[in-house]
Amino acid sequence: MIDKRLEHFLLFEMSDDWMPVGAFASLIRRITPAGYSRQRILEVIAEIAAKGHLRFGGWAMKTTQTWEPWGVSDEVAISRIANGFEGSPGVLNATDKELANTEVFRADITDAGLARLAELGNPYEIYGDPWEGHRLMAAEGDFPRWDHEQGQG
Repeated sequence: MIDKRLEHFLLFEMSDDWMPVGAFASLIRRITPAGYSRQRILEVIAEIAAKGHLRFGGWAMKTTQTWEPWGVSDEVAISRIANGFEGSPGVLNATDKELANTEVFRADITDAGLARLAELGNPYEIYGDPWEGHRLMAAEGDFPRWDHEQGQG
């Protein structure tokens, strides 16, 4: 089961634009560091997809569109993300640098995901900024203090 803060931030980030797998890794590592692993990245993505909150896809290769859905089963999509697809390294075989930059997958938030996010509100206003104190990553705004201990278990 996904940590509720993590799920909330993932939905929020997906709502802005198609979200690459490296952003999933970064948020999981930051919000729930004790549970971070390459396998956990795949589990989190699969759980959010199973809830109907994301669509699998990536850069359009044969059209003028910038993004296109994969149109494959969740199992095939997770296999592509895990093992690589169309020349991009997968979560399980990428170096840390490759994982941060790979375009193996980009998640699109669904209408159900947007509805869930609307119910939850802005996670920064509820939980604070997980990047608080990080010079390059911290959000701008007056947010509650981030509790780094909450996601440790």
